[in-house]
Amino acid sequence: MRLPAVLGAAAVVLAGCAHTVGGSAVSNSAQGIKPLRADDTDQVLIGPAPLHDIVGVKLQTDADQSRPIPGSSAVPACSALDAAGMAAFVGDKSAGFHVMLFTDGDKHDHVVAEAVAIYPDAASAAAQFAAGTKNAKACDGQRALSTGGDAAWKFTVPEINADTVRWSKQQIGIPFDWTCYAEARLRNNAIVQAMACQGDDGGQMTVTTMTDKMSASVWDLSGG
Repeated sequence: MRLPAVLGAAAVVLAGCAHTVGGSAVSNSAQGIKPLRADDTDQVLIGPAPLHDIVGVKLQTDADQSRPIPGSSAVPACSALDAAGMAAFVGDKSAGFHVMLFTDGDKHDHVVAEAVAIYPDAASAAAQFAAGTKNAKACDGQRALSTGGDAAWKFTVPEINADTVRWSKQQIGIPFDWTCYAEARLRNNAIVQAMACQGDDGGQMTVTTMTDKMSASVWDLSGG
């Protein structure tokens, strides 16, 4: 099954190394920061075992692919925020890309996704991050169908700056709460993303912990 379909189905059932300039994390060449290589994606992503420690439940890999997720939302401004690894966010110019989806199997209580896109240099990563988030504020408060599915969501985008965007989407039209929290960060020549869906607000802490961990891995690989 294609990753967009898996994301949609899962959501329906239950989807010092740097300094800051204008809010954007940029490399300091004097500190020996080097760009990540295209094949560093797997060293940035978090595996099922560490995710167990973060989420608190055992997870299994439900989808794994090396290309961005295609498609667009019924509300175009939300297309980049529909899932982790959307082509509308990360573009098609990355040198390396990896997105993975995890679920708790038949329990249907947790869905977690993570993605990393690595670009030739920090400037191209920053340009893509700006392009991927330019419509994010217009998505705030919107209601839209998911990419590749028929679930309806309400989007909230509380934070956007030059190197971080945080958002959530809450499924509507169902008799229980199901909310996906997500976060993307620009780090050196990489964009890291995480999304966690569950029936309470616990996904918010999960994605921040995940992007903290992925960010640390980026800086370790950068030589910081």
